[in-house]
Order: sequence, then structure tokens, then C-alpha cells
Amino acid sequence: MQNRSSLELAALEDRLVMDATALDLTARGSSGEGNGAFFVQYDARPTGTGYIQSFLRIQGASAKGVTQQGYNTDARPLQYDENKSPQFTRALQASEVPTVVKDGVAYKEFLLDINQKSSQPLLSLDQLRFYAGHAGNLTGYDPATHTLAGMTPVYDMDAGGDSWVKLDYRLNTGSGSGDMLLYVPAAAFAGQEYIYLYSKFGEHFAANSGFQEWARGTGGSLTPNTGSICGFVFADGNNNGVMDTGEVGLADKVVYIDANGNGEMDATEVYAITDSTGHYEFNVLMSGNYSIRTILDDGSSSLAADLFLAPGEDHCGVDFGIFRPQT
Repeated sequence: MQNRSSLELAALEDRLVMDATALDLTARGSSGEGNGAFFVQYDARPTGTGYIQSFLRIQGASAKGVTQQGYNTDARPLQYDENKSPQFTRALQASEVPTVVKDGVAYKEFLLDINQKSSQPLLSLDQLRFYAGHAGNLTGYDPATHTLAGMTPVYDMDAGGDSWVKLDYRLNTGSGSGDMLLYVPAAAFAGQEYIYLYSKFGEHFAANSGFQEWARGTGGSLTPNTGSICGFVFADGNNNGVMDTGEVGLADKVVYIDANGNGEMDATEVYAITDSTGHYEFNVLMSGNYSIRTILDDGSSSLAADLFLAPGEDHCGVDFGIFRPQT
């Protein structure tokens, strides 16, 4: 069973699409998409520095026109404007980052907290790239090739053209309160132990005060608007599709979210295994359309249970009866 994580993404029908112009997150509740990742402004509840679990702090800008950049690593010395304390800049294991699910696709969730002068609150996030590897002390970012220790990015905000994000410090003032949630497809980090995040701020709207801080996602502590889907897989003795008195649940059955609707369980699709009572559950689900299937005894997939999950909804009773004649 997955741990509950945070936040329903804004309805994707209303999202902005990132292009060569800025993705504007200066309005409360605004959100947008960029090359398969989702960027969400939200009204954070108080967290405080030290509460969010920072893995990268970029600081040093104190004058107008200054940019800030850096990436997380255990290596020392650091290359750019990173805070050198391992409390704030360190290696990040993929297992540390919460996973949320949208329409059957798993995303890793990251939190950004910015700091600006109240008189000059706008800040631009101009470059954002992720890398993945098997060691936590990689170094050597090349700004010309956009590689880190020779590795190409597994996600690049600018892969489809020059893109940047416009942020407003006034929406959530104070250090450690958070300003943006970022969702990157979990498949980008598959099979890798460590995640590296490189970012650069200040090219369009200058960094002018303090630091910018990246942390792993909130795990549901700020905006628990995710929902769940659950039910039973059972031996359907009379083949009526209902779990009647005397019919028993089936353990160790695979139930999965058919994200692409092809009727097969693909490698990147989210799945659960039924417990000893035949119960399964998917948590950390954002609002959207879901097709739930189970694997039948002959290895084929059942017909899908198609449903729409509203923000924060817990939709139980999605049961699957596998016909096994009573003896």
C-alpha cells in the first residue's frame, strides 16, 4: 500500500501549456504543464525552515540582476551557489521522494520554497533539469552540453524550447512555507537510486534576497486532497459479480490501473497486490479518470471498472469476482 501524499492537481482541462513564454504561477491556484511535468502554485500551510526536508539550497544573491544556480550532491567542493552544509545540500535517494498518481501515471513530487524582497517579489525559474544515477556524489555540471558527470538529463524543462516559470513571493511569504509543487513522471527515474536536480533562477526576474530551496514533496501534510480507490477480488461462485455471503476474497491477485487503456499491465503502470482477505487499495490518487483491472486466473485482464475520481474522494467497492464454481 502506498503512503498518502499531497495535492490534487488542478483540473487538467484548465491547465496552461508551457511554451517559449513564461508559465505564470503568480495567481493563487494556478498550474501548468511543461514537457510532461506539472507545476502547481498552492497556498501552503505554515511549515517553517527545518520542517520541509531540503536537499538543495541555492543562495548568495543580494543585488539586483543576480542569478542563482546549483544542484544537489554529496560531493564537495560545490560547483555554484549551493549552501555547503549537508543539512541543506545533499544527495537525494529516489525512495525518499513521495509518489502521487494521476490518471494511472505515477509522478514524483517535489517542493520549491522561494525568498524575495517584498518590494520586488517576482522571481523566475529559468532552467530545470533532473538527472538519475547510482551514486550520490556526482559532480561536474556542463552548462554547454547540459550534462552532469557526463549524464544527459532524464527531464529537461527546456527540451521543447526555451521555457521558464514566473513566481510571486507575496503569495506565501516567509522561509520554509513553500511556493510551488512540481510533479515529474516517476518513470524518468526508474532503476536509479539517486536523483539530481539542477535549477537556475533570476534570468527574467532577478533573485534579490536570501535563498531558494528544493525539498521532497509534502507527503500530504499541506493539502491532503488526494483520494483512493479500493475493493476486493473474490471467488465468485455463482458468477453474479457480487461478493455474496460465503464467498471469499482471493489473496495475491494483481490489480492495476490501466493508464493507456490497452487492456494489458505495462511496466510503468501502477498496481497493487491483494491481501489475505482479497482487499486492495490505491492511495495518493489525484482527481481524474481511472480504469481498474485485475489479472484473471488464465493470465488475461478483466474488463475495466471505469470511474471518475473527484478531488479527495475515497471510492471503495470496486470489486472483481473471478468465477470459480462452487463444489
